[in-house]
Amino acid sequence: MKKTFKSQLFFLAIILVYVTPSFGQNVKSSTGPVFDDYGPVYSIDNVDFPLDSTQQYKAVFDVDRDQADPGQHNAIISSLHRYYNMHVRSGIPKENLHLAFVVHGGSTKDVLSSEAYKAKYNVENPNKELIKTLSEMGVGIYICGQSMMSRGYNKEDLLPEVKVGLSAMTVLTVYQRNNYGLIKF
Repeated sequence: MKKTFKSQLFFLAIILVYVTPSFGQNVKSSTGPVFDDYGPVYSIDNVDFPLDSTQQYKAVFDVDRDQADPGQHNAIISSLHRYYNMHVRSGIPKENLHLAFVVHGGSTKDVLSSEAYKAKYNVENPNKELIKTLSEMGVGIYICGQSMMSRGYNKEDLLPEVKVGLSAMTVLTVYQRNNYGLIKF
């Protein structure tokens, strides 16, 4: 009788594994509603940390990670698209979202103009459209002047949407003083 019971449990376990759909197995991320080409996110139902749709959401992103493959876009810059999509999808008006980012260190190259980027890496800057679409949303886009100079770039080498700050430290300090939360990945 013991063996039969174990066999039945084993059979039941097999049924549960193969017949019952796994949690999240069919869940896919998608883009929108703000950016249809960038920023895929998951819709989350029944969150335990509810969002206040009347609140102003202010964040400054510290972007310093080098993308090893110059043909790939910077995933941290793309995170700003995700921020917009997930919050607006969750009921926050896009007018209540206020974002900025500053590139420095290894990511300095990611805001170079198409000409400067292609001359250095032999490919088009994959971040050009990311930066353009964020600028159109009013995102503050900055480069650390110290990183820019240390790498031998000048303002003419940058995409037109990019502003030069004295340093990343300065940009981050000023934004945080103005109640922007720091997002550092």
